[in-house]
Amino acid sequence: MNLSAPASGKRLLVNFSNDAVLDVIGRVRAAHEEIDPFLIESEDDGRPYDRRKSRRIQLRMPVILIPVEEDHERDDVMEVFGPEQIAMTRDLSSQGLGILHDEPLLTEHAVVQFDIPGEPPRGLLYEVRWTVRKTQFSFISGGRMTGIVEPCPGDSP
Repeated sequence: MNLSAPASGKRLLVNFSNDAVLDVIGRVRAAHEEIDPFLIESEDDGRPYDRRKSRRIQLRMPVILIPVEEDHERDDVMEVFGPEQIAMTRDLSSQGLGILHDEPLLTEHAVVQFDIPGEPPRGLLYEVRWTVRKTQFSFISGGRMTGIVEPCPGDSP
């Protein structure tokens, strides 16, 4: 379901199933490996000090970042909070995602919208764990993906 350009205040339903998150991550990785196997490189080689629980890969692809905040009435609903921005992924694992973006993230959560060829765009709920300024005009953030999002049924498009 296309989540692009949702208006501030739009509500998004969250499915917190880890299996659903892993399915989308697997589809993103498989699709981009099919398009260009050289886009995906292992980042685990030679990093014995890495504390990550799962193997990560370098994956450079554009995504849309949509800032969201928790709905105060329902645990499974997030509300769009501000304008979207285009970002670039840096690395991806079954547990998390590194992204490069131009504007600071103003919320603790965001929806990361992935384009998977031949499928509708998929939105993953991203819990921002850290953000650092890389240059005057760029930031790097890391976080984990905690759910799948789609527009709430009954909300106007």
